[in-house]
Amino acid sequence: MNKWGVGFTLLLASTSVLAKDIQLLNVSYDPTRELYEQYNKAFAAHWKQETGDNVVVRQSHGGSGKQATSVINGIEADVVTLALAYDVDAIAERGRIDKNWIKRLPDNSAPYTSTIVFLVRKGNPKQIKDWNDLVKPGVSVITPNPKSSGGARWNYLG
Repeated sequence: MNKWGVGFTLLLASTSVLAKDIQLLNVSYDPTRELYEQYNKAFAAHWKQETGDNVVVRQSHGGSGKQATSVINGIEADVVTLALAYDVDAIAERGRIDKNWIKRLPDNSAPYTSTIVFLVRKGNPKQIKDWNDLVKPGVSVITPNPKSSGGARWNYLG
């Protein structure tokens, strides 16, 4: 092997030594499981292309409040993506993240939003079309329990 071949072999060996294997833990709420399975794969490919590092994002999913409690109690989360700012605030109040977390990223650190859908009886007999229609006499609203559903809290807080 000539000196160029030896140099190229050493260069390849040194770059593979420089590449890091990185593991991250994303603690999130239940409905995001499938989203992050896909997103994590795309992020890992992007990060590999940008840095040469191999990244694996592990996931932990559960109710938003339960996940916040897990982080408060010591689970070593690298990323927290919960349903409610209230749950992230609880983590910040215990000193696990900066209290100004909401100002750290654009859009008050909210990476995504939700779409609201009104489900009505067949034929929409009460002609419900917007929010104001929900307070008309004879209209009932069914919603999950806000004590157990992070999304249901928005129904009362929003």
